[in-house]
Amino acid sequence: MKYCIVTTTINVPRLLSAYVEDCRHFGHDCVFVVVGDKQTPRAAETYCKTLAKRTGTEIVYMDVLDQERYLARFPELRRYLPYRSVQRRNVGLLYAYERGADVLVTIDDDNFLQTKNFLGAHRLGRSSLDVARARDGWFNVCSFLREKNKREFFHRGTPLEARFMQGGVRMQKKEVYVAVNAGLWLEDPDIDALTRLYFLGNPIRSIAYSRKKNFALAPQTWSPFNSQNTALAREVLPAYFLSPTVGRYDDIFGSYVVRRIADHLGHAVSYGFPLVAQHRNPHNHWKDFLELEATGHRLVGVFTVALRSIRVVGRDYHACYSEIIRSLPKALFSTGKTLTAEERAYFLGYVSGMKVWHATFDRILV
Repeated sequence: MKYCIVTTTINVPRLLSAYVEDCRHFGHDCVFVVVGDKQTPRAAETYCKTLAKRTGTEIVYMDVLDQERYLARFPELRRYLPYRSVQRRNVGLLYAYERGADVLVTIDDDNFLQTKNFLGAHRLGRSSLDVARARDGWFNVCSFLREKNKREFFHRGTPLEARFMQGGVRMQKKEVYVAVNAGLWLEDPDIDALTRLYFLGNPIRSIAYSRKKNFALAPQTWSPFNSQNTALAREVLPAYFLSPTVGRYDDIFGSYVVRRIADHLGHAVSYGFPLVAQHRNPHNHWKDFLELEATGHRLVGVFTVALRSIRVVGRDYHACYSEIIRSLPKALFSTGKTLTAEERAYFLGYVSGMKVWHATFDRILV
């Protein structure tokens, strides 16, 4: 199996029909994995089975009982992952990895297909791309998305201090090995809740991607990537964990860990196509910010400084992940920023989840 598309939902995932038809039209070998939760309606499973039968596509729906049975081999992870949590996505990604997927694509259930040949556009491996190198180590990947009122905006999870460090950028065509491709978004882009609140009366809207091709970031030039339209090479997954302890920074922190390892291994993260249109599920922006983003928003700069300071020497993502786990607590507490007891506990909670994910892959990779 070359591709596996993974999503988690508490709705009936009707958006899947377009993805399934696109994969069939372009002849891709793809399995779909849909991870349910305790509040997911039974109609979701019925819909998946009906779509699978009608199209001849393998769609694996994992209800709560299926997940419990599957995770019996991974007791640490089974105990660690809560229900009523978008981080049930980890179960689907792990299942796809064990099924042998070469490329794992994670999508959200409110992101609708815009680019034809979706999987073809999620191109990994060797490629000749324009590569952005920024003098200050940060690049705004949203600068290539045109906003309806020409306003600047940033990817959720970009440190506040990095938003003022966007100068000295050079683009140069290079041959790179792409280990992660992050597709971008039209209509309602992935921005933080604070930005949404600031522009509440006139929301940010992405109307076009201004480039004809994808682009990549040079080593040490960083941006986050999310989990709503992202392709991961199989080798990356042992270092890609979506933690349930850090709210809406689960995919953000996970992306920065991957970037640190990718830089070391000489791999790249690319951005651009395929595009999706986000018809965002209902959110309470104040709740998102105060309960799910505020601490991460405040501390993501510390997290990235600590990651950049860690020396890694491993030859693959699993080995490098282990090195980061061992070094991250000391690095986090040595950045020069005084952390409160609550902030230290927040970071240590994140590291505890990394240990669970690493132990899970220790069981698989023996």
